Amino acid sequence: MAETIVGLTRAFVLTKGFTQVGAHAALIGDDDSKRLFAEIFADPDRPEVRPQEAYQATLSSIQPGWTLRLVQVFWPDPAPRVAFREQVKSWKIPRVEGMDILHQGLTLATQEYPLPFVRRTILEFVLPGNEGLAWWEGLTGLCAGFGLRVSYLDQAGIEALTRWILNPSLEYQDA
Repeated sequence: MAETIVGLTRAFVLTKGFTQVGAHAALIGDDDSKRLFAEIFADPDRPEVRPQEAYQATLSSIQPGWTLRLVQVFWPDPAPRVAFREQVKSWKIPRVEGMDILHQGLTLATQEYPLPFVRRTILEFVLPGNEGLAWWEGLTGLCAGFGLRVSYLDQAGIEALTRWILNPSLEYQDA
């Protein structure tokens, strides 16, 4: 009897490249499966956001035998630090020596201080055929009813995700 392992990553790790499925980039697994990826996110300050209900509706809408993996990764988030650095740059440079040192210290700190990390929720869907593609494309509307947004990953996004999962770097290089 073959043993089924929950969370098997072999098909994710050993890939054969990319293909286009409709409007979506798909990773080709070692088993020739086509894997689609999307990120689900929401503004937590909005009262209509109900992620638990969205996950329940999503999971109950898939057909028996389909494979959907929910991946949560912690990703370096440069946005808060970059925004603060831009604010500091726009400040008037103080003429008083002590305050000038403070301004220089803030500028240096925003360049050197470690980045905060944000949790990203990623869906990986093994495409079972045309019926699965229709479900995948309808995911945007399904999640919107619960205040969540879906962003389908393109090839560059999937490549960045696989690099991060397989070789996470805690450093971030500004582009």
